[in-house]
Amino acid sequence: MIIQFSVGNYGSFDEIQKLNFRATTLESCSPEVDQRNLISVGDQNYLKLIGIYGANASGKSNLMRSLSFFRELVAHSMASEELSQSGVNPFRQSDEGFMQPSYFQIVLLLEEKKYRYGFTLTGEGKIESEWLFGPAGKNETYYFKRSAAEVQINREWFTEAAELPLENLRDNALFLSFGSSYNGPVARAIRGYLANKITVDIKHRRGSRRSGVFGIINHPTNRLVEAGETELVLTWLKEVGLVYHGIELPEKERPGNAVILFKHIYDKEGRVTGLAGMDLSQDESDGTQKFYNYIGRLYRKFKDGGLYIVDEIDSNFHPALLQKIIRLFQNPEINTANAQLLFTSHDTNLMDPAIMRRDQFYFTEKTMYDATRLYSLADLKGIRNNADFARQYLAGLYGALPILGDYLEQRTEDAQDDA
Repeated sequence: MIIQFSVGNYGSFDEIQKLNFRATTLESCSPEVDQRNLISVGDQNYLKLIGIYGANASGKSNLMRSLSFFRELVAHSMASEELSQSGVNPFRQSDEGFMQPSYFQIVLLLEEKKYRYGFTLTGEGKIESEWLFGPAGKNETYYFKRSAAEVQINREWFTEAAELPLENLRDNALFLSFGSSYNGPVARAIRGYLANKITVDIKHRRGSRRSGVFGIINHPTNRLVEAGETELVLTWLKEVGLVYHGIELPEKERPGNAVILFKHIYDKEGRVTGLAGMDLSQDESDGTQKFYNYIGRLYRKFKDGGLYIVDEIDSNFHPALLQKIIRLFQNPEINTANAQLLFTSHDTNLMDPAIMRRDQFYFTEKTMYDATRLYSLADLKGIRNNADFARQYLAGLYGALPILGDYLEQRTEDAQDDA
């Protein structure tokens, strides 16, 4: 489970900003809202969902990209020598942006043990520093601390790294990934979670290769169909009002016909006379394609746990369908593994105290220096738990709104006056 993520000097982020899945002590106006949105571990509550709102170009997508890059580097830095350099993206509107390292840190809970892992990266893609802190009895202690090529290892609490051949560690590879490649149990568990339990759905990701509109070939939903779970997929589609009566996966060499969904054919009396095959990529809406794309991933997330990251989750979705997806994450009978969801959106229909808590809404806003500031609705004082969040947000009470000028209107008026 993800507890916290921090990023600095990346994209539009200058100073370090933090996203916190640790719930605050606030109580919602309805106890059911808290029950649906909280995960209790010991005496601490964590959030199942966080939604990020803000103006266009305020930094929402940059936050998602930073988490995606963090995950990619942990997963693949041992295999790729170019990844760290190609992905580094320091804040460009500061004289010191390229001189200072980019900062990434995540706090996660694995088998009820809390680990804090992070690194800093130079503008050339070299690992400047790296650290892992973990449990030591009731306290936290360092497991390793790295400064460039020098790695200090706590031999009492991180014995798995004591005999690693440090001379083989590259300056653009993470020590955590290095230790995992030698089957260190803690390093392997942390890397495995970050690499395999975090799913990223971001438009225009670097290095992403999509087939069709939403990349449906070789998708987990197709694999469910291939495994004989066609009825399961059809049931998910029917849950959101998309009624089909069969699925076929033609040859993969024909990418335009990767998925065929069958609908009933009716005669004039309304009797079913056959089935019509609809090409998902060509005949169905972007919203239908997108939801089909979600089914396999969500099904696996709800069984195995982890974090699902979605940029612009409201794109191509009706508000009612989007609320249905939110309710799936909130339903413990469906989301049995307490999977978490992090999304960006402009859909204020979700900003309802009957759906989510105040500490589940985050905002991105640009400072006067064009750097992104990230803050939670729970950080703002004087906001009631049962307030009309959407109305207050659109009224500008929370900030994070675009500053819209009237330059074009003024030029039009001037032109009319001159005429």
